[in-house]
Amino acid sequence: MKTKREQKQEYKSMKFRQGIFKIINLNNNRVFLQTSSDLDRAFNADRFKLNAGMHPNKKLQKDWDSQGEGKFKFEVFDELKIEESASPSEIKQDLKDLLEIHLAEMQQKGQQLYE
Repeated sequence: MKTKREQKQEYKSMKFRQGIFKIINLNNNRVFLQTSSDLDRAFNADRFKLNAGMHPNKKLQKDWDSQGEGKFKFEVFDELKIEESASPSEIKQDLKDLLEIHLAEMQQKGQQLYE
C-alpha cells in the first residue's frame, strides 16, 4: 500500500490533457470556448456551475436555464501539445494565446459566440 506522500507525489507527476473545450447551444449554434488544464474534468466543472446557476458567462447561463441541459453539447475543441520543458506559466500563456487565436478565427467566420 502506498503512503500518502507517495500518492501525493504520484498525483503531482500525472499529466493531464490540456487545451480548449467548447459548449455548443444546439438551438442556435452559439459556442462558448474555454481553456482547461484538465480537459477530462472541465465538462463536469462547467456542467456543475451551469446546473447550480453559477456560471460566469451570464448569456450562456440564461440560455442553459431557459433551454435545458439537453440542448447543449460539450466537446474538446483543441488539445495543447505540451513540451516536457514547459513551465506552468508558459503552458498557461500558450492556452491563453490558443484561445485568442480560435476566438478571432471564429468571429472572422461569423460564428456566434458566448462572450
